[in-house]
Amino acid sequence: MEHLGGRVAVVTGAAGGIGLGIAQSFVGEGMRVVLADIDEDALSGAVGQLRGAGADVVGVGVDVTDPASVDALADETVHRFGAVHVIVNNAGLVRGGRSWELSLEEWELVVGVDLWGVVHGVRAFVPRILATGQEGHVVNVGSMASVSPRAGIAPYVASKHAVLGLSDSLRAELEEAGAPVGVSVVMPGTVRTRMVPVGIDPSVVGALVVGAMRTGLPYVFTHPDRMPEVEARFSAITACTPPPLPAGDDDPGPGPGR
Repeated sequence: MEHLGGRVAVVTGAAGGIGLGIAQSFVGEGMRVVLADIDEDALSGAVGQLRGAGADVVGVGVDVTDPASVDALADETVHRFGAVHVIVNNAGLVRGGRSWELSLEEWELVVGVDLWGVVHGVRAFVPRILATGQEGHVVNVGSMASVSPRAGIAPYVASKHAVLGLSDSLRAELEEAGAPVGVSVVMPGTVRTRMVPVGIDPSVVGALVVGAMRTGLPYVFTHPDRMPEVEARFSAITACTPPPLPAGDDDPGPGPGR
């Protein structure tokens, strides 16, 4: 997206942390922004803060696990601003524990927000972005856990891996359709949020997202010092070369596999 001024963006999980940092960067570019969050008290404070600085923003309560709630968010955005050009699927949470000991309810909660929330955002907003016929962008917030797993947070790791895969597939689909809509997946390291009180300032993430939208950068890393662990992980994967197929077996070729 070359021109951000006047464009309309929606940011989920925008009442604090990374979401608010991204929203602040957007309004700094002259964008109109819908801040969405399930915590409506915190959301009201964030909206007041930005409006006090002269930003054209509105707050909308949303439960990203509920497709009807996300559809209503999209409808409210178009009703309020006439169009939508950018969706930032940022809402997320984490629960700790061994994968076999976490309750089914905890698994469902994390996957419901961290994966299904992104799915609902894509399904609700991409058609509306395409309908403008203008440049647009989808920003899905993953994690370093998308590419560098950690023990003790399996639902989060699984969801963030899926967000990376969804983002790559969506980007390929939009390119295939010739749509002027980019897709970036953000993979932050430690950022100061409502979940984590230490790390880089969320404004850093916001600035990186703006840069990625302008340049069409598909992957956004906030902590380049952690790239060696990513490279080591993928090297370990590619090092596991499968044995040759037995003589006479057909080459399965490209495809979804099993």
